[in-house]
Order: sequence, then C-alpha cells, then structure tokens
Amino acid sequence: MSDRLRLAAQHASVVVATGGHLARFNDAGVLNPLDTLAASTISRLLGETNEVAILAAALAVRGTRFGHVCVRLDDIADSVVVDDRDRQTVADLPWPGPADWRQALSTSVLVGDGTGDHPLVLADDRLYLERYYRYERRVADLVNDRLNAPEQLLAPASRELLDRLLRSDGTATSQYTAAAKALGGRATVIAGGPGTGKTHTIGVILAALAADTGGDFPLVALCAPTGKAAARLGEAIAERSAAVGDPVVAGRLDAVVPSTIHRLLGWSWERGRFLRGATNRLPHDLVIVDEMSMVSLPMAAKLLGALRDDASIILVGDPFQLESIEAGTVLADIVGPAKPGASPATAWGERVVVLDRTHRFEAGSAIAEFADAVRLGDADQAVALLTAGPDHLRWVRNSADPAFDSVRQAVVAHRRRVVELAADGSDPALTLRELNAMAVLCAHKRGPGGVSQWSRDLEDALDEHFPGLRWNGEWYPGRPVMITRNDYNLELYNGDIGVAVETEDGLRAVFDRSGLRRYPLSHLTEHTTVHALTIHKSQGSQFDEVVVVLPDAESPLLTRELLYTAVTRAQTRVWLIGSEAVVRSAITRSVPRASGLGTLLWE
Repeated sequence: MSDRLRLAAQHASVVVATGGHLARFNDAGVLNPLDTLAASTISRLLGETNEVAILAAALAVRGTRFGHVCVRLDDIADSVVVDDRDRQTVADLPWPGPADWRQALSTSVLVGDGTGDHPLVLADDRLYLERYYRYERRVADLVNDRLNAPEQLLAPASRELLDRLLRSDGTATSQYTAAAKALGGRATVIAGGPGTGKTHTIGVILAALAADTGGDFPLVALCAPTGKAAARLGEAIAERSAAVGDPVVAGRLDAVVPSTIHRLLGWSWERGRFLRGATNRLPHDLVIVDEMSMVSLPMAAKLLGALRDDASIILVGDPFQLESIEAGTVLADIVGPAKPGASPATAWGERVVVLDRTHRFEAGSAIAEFADAVRLGDADQAVALLTAGPDHLRWVRNSADPAFDSVRQAVVAHRRRVVELAADGSDPALTLRELNAMAVLCAHKRGPGGVSQWSRDLEDALDEHFPGLRWNGEWYPGRPVMITRNDYNLELYNGDIGVAVETEDGLRAVFDRSGLRRYPLSHLTEHTTVHALTIHKSQGSQFDEVVVVLPDAESPLLTRELLYTAVTRAQTRVWLIGSEAVVRSAITRSVPRASGLGTLLWE
C-alpha cells in the first residue's frame, strides 16, 4: 500500500487522486476534499498546469469556508489556521512567496477581470473567486450610489421628539447624531458595543417618523439575520410604543412587524432563491437591519440589491463581535476606521456613527472594562481585572480550581430551578425567564470543556436529583431546546431557544414570540438540547449571567472576537473558566478575514 493510500485509510479528508502541491497541502489538513477537487477540476477543464496557480485556486475556495472573501497574496500563509494539526507542519509546507503567486497568476487561464469568463479574479494582490468579487463590488456600488442623495429635512414634530428623548442636559448625544443622520439620509450605519443604546436609537427613529403627523407614515421593514434577534428587536419597539404616550404614534409603531432577512426577501425552498431582488424590488421606503455583524457578504449584496433606488437603509450592529458564519466582514468593513465621536471626514465617514455611551453596564463595571480590554487586545489589563476578582467578574483558572465546583453547583442549581418551574407549569413565562437567567457558553462543541461534555454532565446531575426525569425519552419538563432550522409556518427560526413546560394539554415547548407561544412537541422542526451552547450560537442573545468555558489548551480558533462576544452576552455577571495562558492567547490572537470592501468604501 502506498503512503497516500495508507494516509487516506486513516483520514477521510485525504484525496488519493491528486498530487504535487495539492497533495501536500491536503495531507497537512490545510485543504479538504472540496478545495482539492474544485481546484483540480477547473484546472483540468481550462487547461491550467502551473502548480502554484492551481494551489492558489484551492486556497481561494478554502478561504470562503473560513469567512474570507478573498486571499491576500502577501500574507496567505499567515492567514491559514488548522485547528487539529501541529503549527510547524503547516509552516513547513512549500508556500510560494508573494512574487511567485503574482507571476503564476498573472498568466493563468484561471484568472480574469470579473466579467464571468474565469473562475478567479486578481485585484490589488487579492485573489477572489469570481462570484465573491462581484458580490463585493456590488455592495460597494450600491452603498456609494446612496451617498449622492440630497439630505431630507426633519419635520418639526420629529425634531422635537429627538430633542426630548436623545439630548442630555441640552447636549446632543451620539444617539441623537445617529438618529438625525438616519432620518435625513439614504444610507446610515449605527455601530456600537452592548449597552450603547443601538436598539433604543432604532425605537426613537421610528417614533420620530411616526410623530410627523403631517405626512404619511413610510412603509418600514425591520429585520435581522435570525428570528431570535428579530423578536428581541420587536420587543424593544413594542416597549417604545407603550412608552410614547401618543395613540397615533403608538399605532404606527405597532404596525411595524420585524422579520428575518430571509423572510423579508421571500426565500423560496421550491425555487431555491429569493423572490425579491433587482427585478422585483422591495416596496419599503425604509429598511432597518439589526445585528448586521452576522450578515454575510452574499446576503448583504442580495438585500441591498432588492431596495428601491429611493429607499433608505439603516445598518445597525456591533463591529467588534464575531462576524457572520458565512464569508464576509460587512459591518466591520463599512465601519472601518470610524470610532466613537471620530468618524473620518469623508463622504462615507459622514454616514457612520459609532455610539459611545454605555447603558447596559453601570459606570466602572468590570464586565464593560474587561470587554474593552479584550477588544483592544490589552491582555495585561484583562488579566489584572480578572485577578482583582469583583463579584460580577469571576475567574476560574481550570477544573482543579476550588472555585470550579462553586460554578458547577450554581449551574446545576439553576437547571434544577428550571425543571421545578417547568414541572409545576403554573407560570411558563417565569420558566422561560429563569432559563435565560444563566447560560453556559463554550468555545468548542466537542472535547474537554465543550458543549457536549457540559450537556452530559448537567443532564446526569438532573437525573441524580430527579430520578426518572428522562425515562420517557428525550423530552422532559425543563428541557431547553434550540431550533436549528427555520420553520416559517410556526415562525420558529434557527437559534430560537425555548423550554418544555407541563401544561393542561400535556408537555409543550414554550417560546417567546413577541408573547408566549406553546407548541406540541411533534410539531417542532429540527432542534437540539442546549444546556450549553457554543459562543457562535450565542450571538444576538442576552443573559443575566454567563459561564464562559475556554479550552484547556491554546486553540487557533480561540480569538479576541470570540472572547469579546462571549463576555458581552452577560448583563450582570461573568464566570470565566480558563488558564491565564489561554486567556492571554485568546486576547492577543485576532485573525482578520481577508476582504477588500473596506478599501472600496474608505479609500
């Protein structure tokens, strides 16, 4: 048996029918079968024989799987992370230098100018799959086209409402600036971390529009990438409607119903595409997109392409947290160099406002300070805050730390309370609120300290305390479930979290859908138990307390963006489980995704 056959027998990811550079990079785990076969197939069809060009094509395919829109020729080797392989093995591969890449690609039949005749495009030392090059150009063009639209004057009633709600001691806050720009322009970005008032600002913008009784209330679309985020946005608007004190304004706000972006664009499973697009535009005058950091480049291109030319768009989100699961860093790119109170004086810079006042955390909160230290990559400050050990920021160095038992017992006690409330069944809303009081967020799904281990441990603890709790199968009172596939008929979406509760009709899954809704268990689409969830899955959620579990050893997938996202899910307390070495490693590691959108917008 040859070495490659033997390796293929041990690793399902090894492609036997390949050689040269592709074989070596596949064997090292850099390329998977999809990358390898895609590059070899298009090269064979187009007659490309240069190994460097073929390898570049495979790495471009690989890049989109890891969120990169393109690959940069000058740092292509440094951007590759392989989680389960020795770093030196990857470093020792025959990586071509920047000049070698350019020479091979400049004459390659695989590379074109983006008109659709070639699978790759090379632009300013960035190598794209042709489709992603077109997505990026389209987003930049659609955004820039809106910068030339004339500013709209605010109605006196709208201005008065902004002054009343968003001025502090007569001084315009950053929220006021954001709202005024959004009401006057065709494209606006409102960015900021947790507690900076993004959702509050959206509510005031809508209330200001509704307060203009001299004109018709515009047709507004309020959307987010997940059903969970859309529902939370709807709750915030409902609160603003209840607090506004004007029945006309309240009635107009109540007419604004949030949805997912997929639902807004009319995704059709039968046709495999969106019903709304460049040839069938959305009817809305204003589209507001929350949690924009979770929106991929292809989705952004489709959404912007579906807007009417005279429609306005407001993009809202936190550019510092994890990006979308799919390719792109759209929000981070469009926020670019803008900072609180300091957007560059460019045409696009005038449309970006980064909020600067923290509302969720009290002044001097260790959680807010720790999140800032993580975001800024200041490991010394972060460790100093953890070492100080305030009650709302607790550090547990590993599972042998005496404090670990306290954390585990707190989580187990919390899950017991959820089961007891669910079994009693008298107050499903209280059961759901209790479920959201604490969450275990893990960096990894499997392995020590991963989601699977915590879930098994917590269910074992429940079995011990409630004998026979799970004898009737997977369902039991207090079982927390997460929807993993959108169900538009039930209005349950990927990422929605609910809990099983005893009711007069038997055991039901209860979800908060702008009000409590109960579903027969057999009606639920694909779902999973979530006694713990990955940090990625926690995006868009808020909990009173979070237990953040980092792996025992350093992982290339553990970055400052991941840690920042985890700790900012908490409102009152964070328990961080991880050694100092792992914490420092996470804070100092940031692997930015390769993209050219920021350059197109800002330079």
